[in-house]
Amino acid sequence: MRLLNSWSFAVLVALLVGNLALAADDDLDQLFARLAQAPDEASARIIEDRIWRRWFESGDETVDALMEQAMGQRNVYDFAGALDTLDQVTALMPDYAEAWNQRATIHFYREEYEESLVAIARTLELEPRHFGAMAGRILIRLQQLKPALARQNLVEALKINPWLRERALFPDVSSPMQPET
Repeated sequence: MRLLNSWSFAVLVALLVGNLALAADDDLDQLFARLAQAPDEASARIIEDRIWRRWFESGDETVDALMEQAMGQRNVYDFAGALDTLDQVTALMPDYAEAWNQRATIHFYREEYEESLVAIARTLELEPRHFGAMAGRILIRLQQLKPALARQNLVEALKINPWLRERALFPDVSSPMQPET
């Protein structure tokens, strides 16, 4: 019986240490450092996914539930409903960058580019490394027929995420991790 208890305790400690290691591995600063040094696109996508998951964790159950509701509304093209839900989120947690980024995304889908840029600016004020918001800004500048500004935004974004998908829009712009073509 004592052996079983010692074994159970050892397993519990291993699980706790493992969970702490995972939590530390998911620290945003560490994830961004790993993203900047990702050796290839596949590795970068895995790290990006972990960053996105962290961005969607507000730390508040009510806010997380509302974000899930807003994403469901967005996915069925209920953009007005999603914006209403995101209004609730930003009222509850005005400094939650991902809520602002999702507002920007919905305004982009509605072709409300200036409103989207305002939400992107707020997102980047709260999380200056938000490569999703940066990518949105690049796409808006192209829609606005401002390719020089889009290129400048891409160069800035590649400093954060050298593997940003939007780099394909300007093949002549290399990321810090990739040689000039």
